[in-house]
Amino acid sequence: MGATNNYVDIPFTNENDDVEFYDEDEINEMHYDDEPPTNKVSSDDGEHIMPSPMFKELNWDAINSMTAEPLTPRTGLWNESNELFKGLRFESKEDLQYAVKRYAICRNQHLVVCESEPQLWAVRCKKWQEGCNWRLCACRRKSHGMFEITKYAGPHTCVYPKLSQDHSQLDSTLIAREIQNVVQRDHTTSIATLHQIVKDKFGYDVHYRRIWEAKRKAMLRVFGDWDESYQALPKWMNILQLTNPGTKVVWKTIPLGGISGNVRFMRVFWAFGASVEGFKHCRPIIQIDGTFLYGKYMGKLLIATSIDGNGHVFPLAFAIVEEESQDSWSWFLIALRHHVTQREGICLISDRHAGINAAVRNPSVGWSPPHAQHRYCLRHVVSNFNDKFKNKVLKELAYRAGCQHQPRKYERYMEELKRLDEKSVAWFSKLDTQKWTQAYDLGYRYGWMTTNIAECINGVLKGARMLPITALVQLTFYRCVSYFETRRAEIRARMAVGDVYTTYAIEKFRRAEAKASGHTVTIFHRIHETFEVITALHGFHMDKGRNKQVVKLNEGTCSCNKWQSFGIPCSHVLAVSAHMRIDSWQLVEKYYRLDAYASCYAPEFNPIPHESYWPYPDFPILHPDPTSMRDKGRPRSSRIRNEMDLKEPSVRIRCGLCKIAGHNRRNCPTKDGGQSSNPLPHDN
Repeated sequence: MGATNNYVDIPFTNENDDVEFYDEDEINEMHYDDEPPTNKVSSDDGEHIMPSPMFKELNWDAINSMTAEPLTPRTGLWNESNELFKGLRFESKEDLQYAVKRYAICRNQHLVVCESEPQLWAVRCKKWQEGCNWRLCACRRKSHGMFEITKYAGPHTCVYPKLSQDHSQLDSTLIAREIQNVVQRDHTTSIATLHQIVKDKFGYDVHYRRIWEAKRKAMLRVFGDWDESYQALPKWMNILQLTNPGTKVVWKTIPLGGISGNVRFMRVFWAFGASVEGFKHCRPIIQIDGTFLYGKYMGKLLIATSIDGNGHVFPLAFAIVEEESQDSWSWFLIALRHHVTQREGICLISDRHAGINAAVRNPSVGWSPPHAQHRYCLRHVVSNFNDKFKNKVLKELAYRAGCQHQPRKYERYMEELKRLDEKSVAWFSKLDTQKWTQAYDLGYRYGWMTTNIAECINGVLKGARMLPITALVQLTFYRCVSYFETRRAEIRARMAVGDVYTTYAIEKFRRAEAKASGHTVTIFHRIHETFEVITALHGFHMDKGRNKQVVKLNEGTCSCNKWQSFGIPCSHVLAVSAHMRIDSWQLVEKYYRLDAYASCYAPEFNPIPHESYWPYPDFPILHPDPTSMRDKGRPRSSRIRNEMDLKEPSVRIRCGLCKIAGHNRRNCPTKDGGQSSNPLPHDN
């Protein structure tokens, strides 16, 4: 029940009770001002305690569903299957209340609180007026500092038929304690899962809202108070920078109403030193994205990632801001440029958010040409296009157009779009072709057409978005620690078997090598290294293939654009290198070498010492922005789904005429004489 008021309407004794009075010593034992024990976890060793084991668990594709393990309630000398007795002691009032509630639930008995004070708690049976004399009184003893049962009359003499689906003692406070271990292991555990755990444990079908409130209380016990978390953040960031050299932290605060030494939080940017150093060996790509925070205070989590030589996401930098706007994105990108990387020619991939576009266009931000090249996520572009035209066939054609490496193939798809709907081509004419197509990218993207990887991290960090701010930052730290160590183990395994290049590069190289054997090479200029390559026929399609490509080894180009796009030789270049007896592996860019891949993850994270050793930073007291507080009520825990979120079926229907997925021959928009006027081109 956790009551805090005295219930004067329910007397603790009646005329038939055997009245026992407290003597003066007992009263002195009950009422004193010593601080009660706290539930704060501490450690005897010198290392900071990670708030949750889940902080180091990696799942970069999705959040796995939670599998409940047997609950581990707090142990003691007594359990609810035994009878209570006078003299039984508990570490705290909370432990006492927990035990008595479990006792009542186990026996299907209901209790009411008679008196509740900081040093005293008294309860009796709810059926006391029907003759059940069960009652209990406990107080904190000054002699040992524990709560001790001083008066007890039991067991119960009443009987409750178990017809109810609920129990008055099964409140949110008790449930919070029962599910605390589960929440600590995985704070993304759904309310439905927690509800089933409680039902299996106690046999009662409690209300959804009570489970939700219990989870909130459990989160509070594990991860701390929301407001206090803001005050703890500067201290955590300070020790993070002291123990992990090269870690960058940037603050934006405003004075708090003229109160000296107090500021209001606006933004914070952080990038771990290991990530800053490791990025020097990644491909020059940065993807940026933003996602909502779900906790007590609203805001956005901004994320910057790169791509390593094996095609894996590389976590780079994070920020918490009030909203996505030109100002906040400019602030984030300036911090990224000044504190993380000064590399020139970086490809910055994002969606078409107006704030990002405006920030990138501003030369003072540092991400406009020639310092960087801005590119759009093709998936977002096509989704915006589909919002306007709502046609899956047009959407598929548009996506394929954007993915083509050769301008001639891009133009063929755009002609087909124009034939089906002239307005669709007009929509794309408003976009810079370099920013959304592979064919005109000039090789800056390294073949990455979407920000799926940045959004993949959003999925993994979905649990983080409901955490207090300090816990959120801690989660990013421990996740990166585990991620780097996982990659190091993978790299050691590949080096042990003698690999020189990454698996991503080897597989791409081998696929191109298999196609190269059928190509025909003609030398046009041996000194200038200019060659013509005629591609082989495509298997059963005798009308496919025999296309002409031009390779210029000294310029590092092939007219198919794939070599320039990926930095890995295409089949045409491999055919030339075989013809000229050149070691084709030397044509692979350095980012794909295993030693470069290892250098990405060679920088180390250092453990955080025990909090007792953290120095106090020279930083004002930090307070949350009250205007960002979320309205009362259960927040939306998933973003509103749009067209991009719809899952495609696992087996897609593909038209036999135009070869485009999503329809069949009967409703093919190209049907005019039994076959497509523009079959899909093959990549050569």
